Amino acid sequence: MGESMLKSKPVRKHFTRILRQTLIAQCQIRGAEVNIRVEGGLMFVSGEMDAEIVDALKHTFGVNAVDPFTEVEPIPQDVAVAALQDNPKPEGTFAVRCKRHGQKGEWTSQQFAGAVGAAVLDNVKLKVNLSEPDWAIRVALFPDKVRLLGTRFMGPGGLPSGVQGLVLAHLETEEDVLCAWLMMHRGCRIKPIEGSTELLKSWDPALASDIHAAKLVTGPGRDRNPEPWGIVGHHLPNAPTTVDDEESVRTPMVHLEPLVGWSKEEIESLKNQVFN
Repeated sequence: MGESMLKSKPVRKHFTRILRQTLIAQCQIRGAEVNIRVEGGLMFVSGEMDAEIVDALKHTFGVNAVDPFTEVEPIPQDVAVAALQDNPKPEGTFAVRCKRHGQKGEWTSQQFAGAVGAAVLDNVKLKVNLSEPDWAIRVALFPDKVRLLGTRFMGPGGLPSGVQGLVLAHLETEEDVLCAWLMMHRGCRIKPIEGSTELLKSWDPALASDIHAAKLVTGPGRDRNPEPWGIVGHHLPNAPTTVDDEESVRTPMVHLEPLVGWSKEEIESLKNQVFN
């Protein structure tokens, strides 16, 4: 879960709860039901519709990296057999990369990696290259199970949707949409004042569904009807600077233009990430 794990315990707990709720909503919008379990900085997601779940994970802010896994008994020979089933004809060099999670058990990570590597060499002829192997066997070692990790894919990272409150958004141009996306990446939920949210619906279930918008929390607390604290767009020459005169609290409206200073190449790269 990446950046959320750097926060204090109460904030981390809040962020994790919001991330879990958002991911469930993202999957439901795509037609998938999931079970989610949290252990420390890891979130275990299981369900039947793999493609839909993967798409949800790739479009959920707060998800840093995702590792598909196969669960195996904590026996080096069993792990080696499972790895060779996934890659029955390995060539070149290999390495076993093991990370231990939870309390220390019978094995240290280095000991278990060495035992798995020896079991692999009992079955195939390969050379060991710990720095740049042709085949890396990735293992997550838990006290009672081993998870043989598949090919990692990345999520968008950032902070879970809504934890940093509500921001008004100009969405008339692609650059406006990219600016809004960058604020969403930092945990903001957006409310359009001009233009369409169509290009951003896959990134926040509150934009895609009125039902989920009513359920999901926006802000540091549990407010479902927050006041916006800023306005975002590529250029904001005529944006309001304060709340209405009738309001009891006069708070300056923050202007957010996050693409300022970006090169054309950087903006094109961001477009590929957001729109594809």
